[in-house]
Amino acid sequence: MDVMATARELGLTDDGGERYGTIEESNVIEALLDLGLRHPGSGELFAEAVARVQRCRSAGEVRLEDDSVFATNRTNMQIQLRYRAEMAEVFADLAIDVALSDAR
Repeated sequence: MDVMATARELGLTDDGGERYGTIEESNVIEALLDLGLRHPGSGELFAEAVARVQRCRSAGEVRLEDDSVFATNRTNMQIQLRYRAEMAEVFADLAIDVALSDAR
């Protein structure tokens, strides 16, 4: 799958411009790891993207209550949020890096 297509699926980019709000860090990292599996030979690019996500500014943490309906399918009750705009930058930079490495 294409890096920017994944960014669109996550709601990080669209044709209308910049995104606002937050997204769960774990969703972004999971998508990056999945993409990394689909791009053999570019593992270091995806590893750096994951590290970059983890270094980005925190948009806060949410602790779900044990009886929360949102906690039914989760193993971790602590959710780390990141800013969508910053995650979109990570994906845009990654798309450029992957394209350049494929051109070699």
